[in-house]
Amino acid sequence: MRKIIKPTLLIILLFFFVSCIFQENNSNNLKFSISYFKDLQEAETIHSITNKKMLVLENPKIGFQNGIYWFKINLLDKKDYKTIIFDIKESTIADIIVYRNFEIIPYSNIEETHFSLAIDNHKKEFTYYFKVHFKNQVHFPLKIKEFKRSQLKEKYAFFTNGIYYGFVLMVLIVNVFFFFSLKDKTFLYYCLFLIAINLSISDYEGLLKVIIPSSLLKYSTVLTHPLIPIFGALFANRFLNLAYFLPKSNRIGLVLLFIAVLTFFLFIPTHKYVFIAIANTISLFILFYYWVLAVIILKKHQFAIFFVFGYSLILFSAIFFVVPVDLGFKTQNISLNTVKFGAIFEMLILTYAITYRIKMLHKENEKFKEEIKEYLTKINAFKSNNSEETNIESLIRENNLSDREADVLLLIFKGYTNQRIGDELFITLNTVKYHIRNIYQKLNINTKNEAIDIVAKIKNPK
Repeated sequence: MRKIIKPTLLIILLFFFVSCIFQENNSNNLKFSISYFKDLQEAETIHSITNKKMLVLENPKIGFQNGIYWFKINLLDKKDYKTIIFDIKESTIADIIVYRNFEIIPYSNIEETHFSLAIDNHKKEFTYYFKVHFKNQVHFPLKIKEFKRSQLKEKYAFFTNGIYYGFVLMVLIVNVFFFFSLKDKTFLYYCLFLIAINLSISDYEGLLKVIIPSSLLKYSTVLTHPLIPIFGALFANRFLNLAYFLPKSNRIGLVLLFIAVLTFFLFIPTHKYVFIAIANTISLFILFYYWVLAVIILKKHQFAIFFVFGYSLILFSAIFFVVPVDLGFKTQNISLNTVKFGAIFEMLILTYAITYRIKMLHKENEKFKEEIKEYLTKINAFKSNNSEETNIESLIRENNLSDREADVLLLIFKGYTNQRIGDELFITLNTVKYHIRNIYQKLNINTKNEAIDIVAKIKNPK
């Protein structure tokens, strides 16, 4: 445990360093003051709201009570800007009505993923009222910009998003290839987990608005967020081999998963975001639970180190991003870009782990092959009355080997290399390795080799 203290501290420092890097530079934004009023009963009008005492908005993360909220915005930069951009990077806002001088004013929404309102300011008015309908979390991260500066920032954001999702696609393709070539479900579960993570990131960014039908859009969170703990648990179980190292740990995981999924779906009949907020918190706890299990088995499982460090950054950045937004906590501002950086860090670590795992599998496969060959030699020497072919055929029947596994076994005994076995049977090298692993497990080579050695010593004592 002491060996991981220093690396863990480095990860924590990296987390705070990255969160500072991705803090948005507000120096070019227009200055303003903002206050808000909660109108969950939808009783207020533009005339009545002006007489209400409004609360100063110190934290854009207001909480989980979704519904109607009013915002009073006073521009402090009283300059002659022809067009002003009110940029609100919160994709789950359902609708916004803008008032100026008690009148509804038109605006152009220049973004598809979130509300970025271009408003003509030729009348030089500096007080606006926004009536906002939050369908999910109440989060109002308003930035006010001059039109030209806003356009440059949006082009840069589009470029960086393209790089990020391109990298995700590349990692996904690599893992799909390894799944089909190695027949190892670890790669499949990682693909599903990767897709689930990035569907949720797309939901927070608003990209799902462009992809899925509008009829499903109000349930996008319910459709995407439960996938993360489900596929995360499947991947963790497979990657860490918890059925072997900690067989009882899955009981807790299954109970937590059931509670999380049930709580997610309570949102559908109630439309109360509090259920999604609770379910999100439970889901993150599930991921944290499996991360702790990985720490526990570090000494027993050599691949656990990749899981511990690979997921540390994305796990903790997600916790500090999702929980404050859902529950309205005022904490260190963690942006979605920090979460995406954590995802890239995780993908790099896991991609290296995949390469390392393949090398280890190759070495393991060569070991299996040599031990199978040794076993066949011993069994033939031990049963000297029968021919070698008869002994091997008997072995095939007794251990229920498939026809293809029987072919591979016979060629191993003849001393063929993996490549030559593949050429002889018209199968790929990875398929040959897959059959060798199955043969090794079915014949229980280690135990039988030891048994034969013991019997041989009894029959032929020195």
